[in-house]
Amino acid sequence: MYNFGKSVNKVVIPELSEIAVLQSVKDAGYNHKEQEHYNMMESIDFYYNQNLDSHLEPWFASESLSQVPPFISSCVPRFAKARMMLYKEAPLRLINGEQNDDYNDLTYKLNSKTREYAELAWLLGCCYMKTRYNERKQRLEYEILPKVQEFYAYGDTEPFGYSYEIESMDDSKRRFVFWSEERDGMEAMHFEYDDKGKRYAVGSNQDMTNPYGIVPISKVEFPKNSYDVTRTALHIAIAMTEIALSVRYRLGQPVFTGLEDGQSKLSAGIDNAYMLPEGASFSYVSPGGSLVEMIEATKSMANQVAENNQLRIRWGDSVGNAPSGEALKILEIENLEARESDISVFREWEHQRYEIDRRVLEVHNVLNLSEEYTVDFAETSYPMSIDQELKLLDWKLANGVITQKDVLLYFNKDMSDSELEEKLGEIQEEQAPPEPAQPQSTFQRILNGTTPVGS
Repeated sequence: MYNFGKSVNKVVIPELSEIAVLQSVKDAGYNHKEQEHYNMMESIDFYYNQNLDSHLEPWFASESLSQVPPFISSCVPRFAKARMMLYKEAPLRLINGEQNDDYNDLTYKLNSKTREYAELAWLLGCCYMKTRYNERKQRLEYEILPKVQEFYAYGDTEPFGYSYEIESMDDSKRRFVFWSEERDGMEAMHFEYDDKGKRYAVGSNQDMTNPYGIVPISKVEFPKNSYDVTRTALHIAIAMTEIALSVRYRLGQPVFTGLEDGQSKLSAGIDNAYMLPEGASFSYVSPGGSLVEMIEATKSMANQVAENNQLRIRWGDSVGNAPSGEALKILEIENLEARESDISVFREWEHQRYEIDRRVLEVHNVLNLSEEYTVDFAETSYPMSIDQELKLLDWKLANGVITQKDVLLYFNKDMSDSELEEKLGEIQEEQAPPEPAQPQSTFQRILNGTTPVGS
C-alpha cells in the first residue's frame, strides 16, 4: 500500500541547497535507524493486514508453513479502533459558528481519512497528512504520510521543510518530494528529486516554487508509539500458527530414524501413507503442554498489552449479561481519560489542517474562508436500556435540546428531507387538539335529546 523511505526523522541543515538535498539522500539511504524503520513498516503491515506472511516466515522452519497456512489475522486494527474513540463519530466543524456546506462539500472523505489517520498516529507515535487540491475533480484530497523527513535551520525548533519518498517509475532509483515554506529570506520551494540529488519540476511548476507559501502537510505526535501492540499481534500470529501445526500433527511430532538425507520427502495428513525403507522406523513424539494452555497463554499476553494501552478485551467465550452503559464507563475509565488528552492534541491538529485547507482553496481561487474555525468532538456514547433511551430522548425533547426532526433521524438516519417533512406533518395532525364543538340551536339540542321538550 505504501512505499516509504528509510530516513531519520529530523535533519538540521543551515539552508536549502544542492548540498542539503544530497545530504538528505545520504541520510535517507545510510544513516537511518534500521530497527525503528522496520518496526514502523511492521506496524503499518499489521494495521492494514498486508504482507503478514513475510513477518511470520522467519520464525518457522522452511517446511513448516508448507503444512499449514500461516495465521494472518491481525488484532492491531481492532486495538487502534478501540483506543482512538475520538473520531468514532464525525466531529462538528464550524466556520464562524456555523456549518459551511461549501467547505464540507470540498473535503473529500475527510472524516474517514481522519479516523484512519488518528489510529495510525497512535500506533506509530507520529503521523503526517498532506492536503492537495484536485483540479480535475475540484475537491480537496488528503494523503496519509507515516514517514516524513523534517528539515531544520540552525537554532529553529520548527521545521521549514519536509520530504517524503514516493513510488518511482524506475525501480533502480528512489524518488522524493520536497516542500519548504518562506522563512528568513528563503523562498518557498516545491520539487521532486532522485537519489542522485537531481531535481525535477512537478507538473507545470518549472520554477519549483511553493505556490502556497506554507507546507501543505500537517502533523500529529504522541508521547510514544504503540509498537508493543504490533509485537503482540506478531506473537499471537506465531502462537496461532503453532496451534494450527499442532492440530495438523494432532498425534504429535513425527520422528523418523534410519533415513538418509534426501532419501524421501514425507508429508503429514490422513490422506498420506508413509512408505519406509528397510531398517527405518517412525513414531510420534507428543509435545509438552496442551492446546488449552497455549491459548490461555496467548490470551494473557494480549490482555497485558491491552491494559498497558488503557484497553479491555472481550473474548468470544465470555459469559453472563452484558454490562450496562454505566458499568462500561467504569471499566473503560482509563480510555476515557486518554480521550480527553487526545482532544487537546487533535483540536490543535484540526486547526493546523484547516489553515492549510484554507490557504490551498484561496490560492486555487475556489473559496475564501474565515479564520474563525472551531471543532466540537462528539461525546462517547454507551449502550442503554430501551427505557433509559426513551427517557433521555423525552427529556431532551422537552427541554429544547433536540427537535422532533432529530428524534426521527435518531431512529432512522437515512430519512430524506421530504420523508422527514411528511412524517412531521402526520405527527402534527395527530397531536392537533380537537376542534371545539359548535354551539347548537335549541331545536338541534332537542333533536339530539340533550334538552327536555318542556324546558
